[in-house]
Amino acid sequence: YKGKNMLIDTGEVDSRADLVKQLKERKVKDIDIIVITHPHGDHLGGMAELFKDFKIKQIYDNGQSANTAMYRNYLKNIKAKNIAYKTLKKGDTFTLGDDVTFTVLSPGKPFTKENTQGVSESGLTNDNSIVCKMTYGQFSMMFTGDAQKEVEEKILKDYKPADLKSDVLKVGHHGSKTSSSDAFVKAVAPKAATISCAAGNQYKFPHEPTLKTLQKYNVEVYRTDRNGVITITTDGSSYSIEKEH
Repeated sequence: YKGKNMLIDTGEVDSRADLVKQLKERKVKDIDIIVITHPHGDHLGGMAELFKDFKIKQIYDNGQSANTAMYRNYLKNIKAKNIAYKTLKKGDTFTLGDDVTFTVLSPGKPFTKENTQGVSESGLTNDNSIVCKMTYGQFSMMFTGDAQKEVEEKILKDYKPADLKSDVLKVGHHGSKTSSSDAFVKAVAPKAATISCAAGNQYKFPHEPTLKTLQKYNVEVYRTDRNGVITITTDGSSYSIEKEH
């Protein structure tokens, strides 16, 4: 937008080449902003290749560390290449090209074993995902990372439905039943939703309860496992959605 490019998450290690190919097809040379919602491999995995192939100007993440070689290399590259780096917390905002605004809704206080009952270590990392709402003119889109129901409940307590309402929802956690609670989908009230998941994935994403909730609220669903690349284009008043297949 206005010659600037931004990326939220970078996919899994084995799709690095495809990510680079798609960015190059879109004539991307510099990436002005990268947001890493949380440090799981299927969100951070593409970074090693991006550090090599593109000039990256600003990286935002949730400040959560991970005890993996991938995460350590990510930090090393940020330092070695002197890339501007900042952690995002609830209440922060940032912009792309002056008038596309991102408002961070979560995480506020980190989700930990001490303050979150019955959630696995991996689930806590998901819950600390950056959740942000993008607004451009009349158009809005909710990006959720892998945030689960615990986060959705907190967001529903902290914000009014008017603050959450979005035209498009990037469905949390690849369409897992851990996310997309009835109350959250109702409050966001999207007309369309995108689900990012691999065809025939081992977790069987998207889960039936999530698809049923979206159906209940008449949300048009676009899925990468069936539709391939999903392209949403907006001029700030209207928008269109195209699917690869």
